Amino acid sequence: MSGFQNILFPVDFSDRCRAASPFVRSMASRFHAHLTLIHVIQIPIAWYAGIEGACPVMFDLAAMEESAKEEMRAFYEADAGVEYVVQVGDPAGEIVAYAEQNSIDLIMMPTHGYGKFRALLLGSVVTKVLHDAKCPVWTAAHTGDPNLPKHLECKNMIGAVDLKPETVPLIRRYADLANATNAKLRLVHAVPGAAPDPHWGAEQEFTNFLLQSARRELAKLQAEAGTNLEVCMEGGPVSKIVAAAALHHDVDLILSGRGVLTESFGRLRSNSYSIIRDAPCPVLSM
Repeated sequence: MSGFQNILFPVDFSDRCRAASPFVRSMASRFHAHLTLIHVIQIPIAWYAGIEGACPVMFDLAAMEESAKEEMRAFYEADAGVEYVVQVGDPAGEIVAYAEQNSIDLIMMPTHGYGKFRALLLGSVVTKVLHDAKCPVWTAAHTGDPNLPKHLECKNMIGAVDLKPETVPLIRRYADLANATNAKLRLVHAVPGAAPDPHWGAEQEFTNFLLQSARRELAKLQAEAGTNLEVCMEGGPVSKIVAAAALHHDVDLILSGRGVLTESFGRLRSNSYSIIRDAPCPVLSM
């Protein structure tokens, strides 16, 4: 993967979505990609009929779809080359289905972000898309942050990795994307069992052993991937270590592997949601 050719931008006309729009424009422009905006009309089951089904409600779906397209054109103005699509159904299901049926290779959408509860919730639509989509998904959980626009140029990236064999092609994908965007790329790896503890004392030797062993394993994986990237490695929870490294290196985009439904991608898959929730910048999950 050296770039993206078909980008899908789900639009719900929210402020979060508006804040993500500049990143969508930047990504589409950077890769000269075809951009599709999709809006999904979700009609609650209760609207179809009364309690006993005696009073069905009639919908002019054609008019609703045309109105939604007009609203999308006003929301995301473009000279040409942008497609506007309206679907009816479950938002997450329709987004994933459209992506699979139309060769989409990147979905870009913000998470919900419910104030102080953002640490607990990503939003059901984003969570389902992250779980089901086979293509990379770009997300931002902090669209209300006034510093968000500074990440537009995407000069610095970090790629979260574990020590499984499946990490080799992931490192290559990270490197390809960094080369395509002329961005500085580092790798970050967390070693939970090596979390620093001032009360351990003599067990610090064991902590150092874990970190050194992890560095050797990651060096082998990099050699197989054909890379020699700088590595950030600390002991502690995955999402916290990734977020700390992103802040320390003023990172614009975090890259993370999440695997697919039929495969296990180690700790990165199990920690993908927490990485996004704790991230100080956008995250691209592959």
